[in-house]
Formats: sequence, structure tokens, C-alpha cells
Amino acid sequence: MTTSAQQLIETARLAPLAGPFDWEQVEHRLGAPVPQDYRKLLDAGGGGLWLDYLRLYVPAPGPGLKHVDLERSGLEFEQLQDLFEDEVVGPPDDLDPDSRLLPWASTGTGVTLYWQVSPEAAADSYPIRVSDRNGDVWERYDLLTTDLLLGIVQGEVHSELLNESWMERDVLFKPYADE
Repeated sequence: MTTSAQQLIETARLAPLAGPFDWEQVEHRLGAPVPQDYRKLLDAGGGGLWLDYLRLYVPAPGPGLKHVDLERSGLEFEQLQDLFEDEVVGPPDDLDPDSRLLPWASTGTGVTLYWQVSPEAAADSYPIRVSDRNGDVWERYDLLTTDLLLGIVQGEVHSELLNESWMERDVLFKPYADE
């Protein structure tokens, strides 16, 4: 059976990187494991834009791409937590106090996709949270990261926040190196 990660790799004809990322270092900096399917996808083709809309976060993305640096995701959650505490934005209603939200993708329209990481959860079972720019609307998906991404690519996952009119279906994947 072909996995969603493998389907994305084959469909987008991803070009393999010179070598895999140092996931041990990434996970140490994040303080959490990264789902295996996401690791496989990034090791196969690196970071980039899916549908010219979804920006995947990647370790060490290079100059001018700090906004998609996966290793800085933990810092982003600290800022988000400050906003929760100051009641500038609200967290998801059912967010466990021991959970952290680690961003793994975003859009140019202010939508962010997070893994909901908790101490007892295995990386491959992290719920995915999607938030609007203001943190007013939260969606939850209980899918593997690449299952969600493949569902979006195939038009099978629908979201109030991920506006399909912004997606360029003729451009499946564009690596950051090409920008």
C-alpha cells in the first residue's frame, strides 16, 4: 500500500536532497519528535510551496526564509502562548494545558497549521490544528500530516480557513530553492 507521503513524493516528482536532515538535532531544538511521514516528505524534496499556497516549514531553510524555519517553531509557540495569556487571541477550546502548538506550515493569508504536541502523544498521532490569522477560528484534523496535505492537494479535504481560490492547482510543488 502506498502511503500519502509516497503519493505526494511521486505526484510532485520531488527531487531528492543531497542527504536527509539531521532530525535528531531538529527534535532536540523543538523539544518534540517530528512525525515520520513529514520527515520522509521533507527528506525527499525539501521545503517549498504546495499549490503555490501552503508553505511547509523546513529545518535550516536558508537566507530570507526564517519565517518557515521548523527549528524556530518552539519559539513561535512561546509567542502564541503569551497572546493566549494576554487574551489577545484565544486557544482552541479543547486544548489541554500540557499541550503545545508547533507550526509546520502556513499560508500567505495568515492561516497557520500546527501539530498539537502533548507529552503522552506519539508524533504520528498529533492532532493537526489550523488557525486563522487572529486565532478566532480553530479547526482540528485527526490525520497524519501528509494525509491532510494529500487531501488538500486532491481537493478532498475542505476547510473554512484554507481558501481554495488561493490555491494554484497547476503548480503542485515549488521548492524554496526555486524562489
